[in-house]
Amino acid sequence: MTSSEVKQLQDKLVKEGYMSQAEVNTGYGIFGPKTTAALNAAESGQAPKYAPANNTSGSPYSESDYNAALKNHPIVSQYINAGNTAEMVDYASSTGDFSQLKNQFGQPFSLKEQQDAFKQAKKQDEAFYAAQKQKETADAERALAQKQADFQNYLLTSGQNFQEDKTQADQTAANSGVLFSGSRVQKEKMMQTKYAQDQDYKRAALGRDISGVAQDYQYKYGNDAAQNLSKYYKLGGNTYNANVAQGGVGSSGLSSIYKPNSYDYTGTRIGEQMATANQKASKLLANKANKLLATGYNNQL
Repeated sequence: MTSSEVKQLQDKLVKEGYMSQAEVNTGYGIFGPKTTAALNAAESGQAPKYAPANNTSGSPYSESDYNAALKNHPIVSQYINAGNTAEMVDYASSTGDFSQLKNQFGQPFSLKEQQDAFKQAKKQDEAFYAAQKQKETADAERALAQKQADFQNYLLTSGQNFQEDKTQADQTAANSGVLFSGSRVQKEKMMQTKYAQDQDYKRAALGRDISGVAQDYQYKYGNDAAQNLSKYYKLGGNTYNANVAQGGVGSSGLSSIYKPNSYDYTGTRIGEQMATANQKASKLLANKANKLLATGYNNQL
């Protein structure tokens, strides 16, 4: 062979993984013992020693070699015969995601195995999620109770102020000799309206605050949990009557300012707990599957 022909042969052997570029560089164009050994290995069908030059994965094996080995693997072949592809098995074993892999029953694991794994995974975090719910429930109750207390204080103060203003207005009218005049009645009617409007404003603002806390809690823990806090969703109020000298402040009935049944939330915290349990269950099953795939077999790939 000419030197040019030897170079072409060596380039091909490097490309196919039977020689390294470093070996070629020691005698490029020279048909020496390294080139001879590499050519004999290629012609006899031996596996390449090095990563082929057109293979960027770093593996000394071609993709066809890899897929053939997967299909010939005693355990992997069972999955392929169940309707999976070699690529699906490869993806599952490398990522731990066996959710798309089917066994002979069409599932990666039996229903009982999946349920047991989920129960085991869920139990691992039960204490954490129970403590989290306890704290966030207490936080919500504390916030709602404080808003209720603030409004009750407002009602008490507002009622006292109204009675004082009414007494002062009557005294002023009496001193001026207009106690029974139409102008006095009109002024006290305006005072009554002012107090009622102020209360409506306060109640609406408080209603938005309570609804915000309640809806956030319901969004996290669902409809049933929100119903358990319903005692905080009702507000009363004062009634104002300027036509009587005393006892012009009364109490109105309670009414709900937040209705949980207006929404339909399953609970994001519940969803988080289920998702975490599913992820952990998947890892438990993945570990089991990895052990099944590896048990008893030494696969060079």
